[in-house]
Amino acid sequence: MKIVKAISPYIYISASNFKYYPCEAWEKIGGKVSRNFYPPQFLHSLIYRITLPSIFKNKREARLRFVSGYSIQFDAFPDYAFYEVIPLIWDCWPKQVESVAAFFRKHQVKTAIFTSSQTADVFRDLFPKMNILTITEGIKIDLYSPGNVLSERKIDILEIGRKGGNFFMSPLPDGINHVKTGNFARTFQSDEEFRAALADTKVTVTVPRCDVDKKTAGNIETLTQRYWECMLSRIVMVGRAPKELIDLIGYNPVVDWDGNDASLLVTDILNNIEEYQDLVDRNCEIARKMAPWEIRMKSVMEYLKKKGYDVCSPTN
Repeated sequence: MKIVKAISPYIYISASNFKYYPCEAWEKIGGKVSRNFYPPQFLHSLIYRITLPSIFKNKREARLRFVSGYSIQFDAFPDYAFYEVIPLIWDCWPKQVESVAAFFRKHQVKTAIFTSSQTADVFRDLFPKMNILTITEGIKIDLYSPGNVLSERKIDILEIGRKGGNFFMSPLPDGINHVKTGNFARTFQSDEEFRAALADTKVTVTVPRCDVDKKTAGNIETLTQRYWECMLSRIVMVGRAPKELIDLIGYNPVVDWDGNDASLLVTDILNNIEEYQDLVDRNCEIARKMAPWEIRMKSVMEYLKKKGYDVCSPTN
């Protein structure tokens, strides 16, 4: 029986460290961790291009690694060469399936965890004997503030990140404070500044990536942390909720939008913003109960124990 140890992902100083928080949660609820061994940054390009040979693999330990589909070899370095690797995978879009599958075959991955149920189904078809678990994406809830009531907020509309999609086809009324983050880094200097803006925003447009970026996402619709961020910050979400979110919490937390010009709908919401306070209050309460990474990592622990791994947790 192999004991599972989580390895903290590489931390990019200038980027959001969302992959770090499930590792932190794993340790918080009693899971074992071990240090990572990333070389200096000037050598990182080599890790992407060169695969270490698997001469000897530890028979007593498996390593839980937090990876993206487009960087799985880097994210799992160097453990794929010395241990059984259990990847927890984000952002494995259709164009990454082939390379991730090749990684699985080359390094004899026996167990994998996906944050997208549709992507997990793709890999179940490719690897029918593999242990595959789906967990919805979580978040570190304590980083987010519920902010003031909607009527007291300064940012009327915040569009976050998406380059595709022209949601506002007709002009918005004068006086509306509309912030659009086409270039995220130029709009917010830090994650803290971004979260402060969320807590001061009334309305945002939130749709699954497949609605605005078919080239990347194809038909893969999944729950991302952006929904949790908006719910924890008590923002009125306009757009479309992924089925994974509706199934998880039991209702639709998003004001549905027909996909045409959002200007009239959003203007009407802003003119009657007090009527949406109950919705955002409910969304925030539900997110605080159901979004934490600790819940997800407890499910991972329980699944791994059922599959015969040794997982150190309070329930052992």
